[in-house]
Amino acid sequence: MLNKSKIIINGLRILSWIPLPVLYVFSLVIGSLIYWLPNKMSKVAAKNLELCFPELSTKERNHLLHQSLRQSVNTTLEMGAMWFWPIERLNRLDKGVIGHEVWQEAYQHGKGVIALTPHIGQWEFLGLFAQKYVAMTSLYRPPRLADFDEFLVNARRRMDNTLAPTTPLGVRMLYGSLRKGKMAGILPDQDPGNGGVFAPFFGIEANTMTLITKLAERTHSSIIIAYAERLSWGRGYITHIHAVDSEGILNPDPVLAAGALNKAIEVCIREQPTQYQWIYKRFKKRPAGEDKFY
Repeated sequence: MLNKSKIIINGLRILSWIPLPVLYVFSLVIGSLIYWLPNKMSKVAAKNLELCFPELSTKERNHLLHQSLRQSVNTTLEMGAMWFWPIERLNRLDKGVIGHEVWQEAYQHGKGVIALTPHIGQWEFLGLFAQKYVAMTSLYRPPRLADFDEFLVNARRRMDNTLAPTTPLGVRMLYGSLRKGKMAGILPDQDPGNGGVFAPFFGIEANTMTLITKLAERTHSSIIIAYAERLSWGRGYITHIHAVDSEGILNPDPVLAAGALNKAIEVCIREQPTQYQWIYKRFKKRPAGEDKFY
């Protein structure tokens, strides 16, 4: 029987041997094929863009769809480098930080910092930035393949990054890290399942996590949002750090708090709309009585 984990890991290892500029060319070709050929990935992304950017013309949305599919492919192809390259080599891809003062201000309070890292650009690269300054505990959803989970955890630990699974134990790990004045990294734009509330995201009701509000409230942590913008032709990444409406996210009304969280994510997406992962079924769960989008 084929070992799926080994196939994936070996595939990523091979990708890590290919220079990033070459992978960028691959992403242009593969992304265009996904755009032109009938497939679920393109269909989901097109629906998301239709929902989130109704003000755009069909031509404008199609252009955005085409570019975003290329970027999504590029994100996947780069994972070999992110998980296999030595830290010293990855450091050469760091092309600067915009908003470093936001980072510094967040740590002036002497408390922990919650870093929101939405699916924009190359989010795996953000762990490299963080490890230069402070230890980070990142919440992640373990893959179904146990062998691949072990590989993933070990690869991310290269960046001095502790992995906390999406379990009660993992949540306790986040609390512990923040109470010690460290950083907690969370992907805030995933569907949390039954642990969320519906709040507007680009004007569409989206199932949104409440964990961030609870973490910040109980640990008095600062909140920032960051993403790594991919530069063209494999030239590296620029880290963007933004302040957020912390008071809004700490609103006692969970729906208003979730809405403030989604607004912070929207701001970043509008800066780099082609680099957001529109292939994800963000609106899969619907309020009672609503028809499904996908």
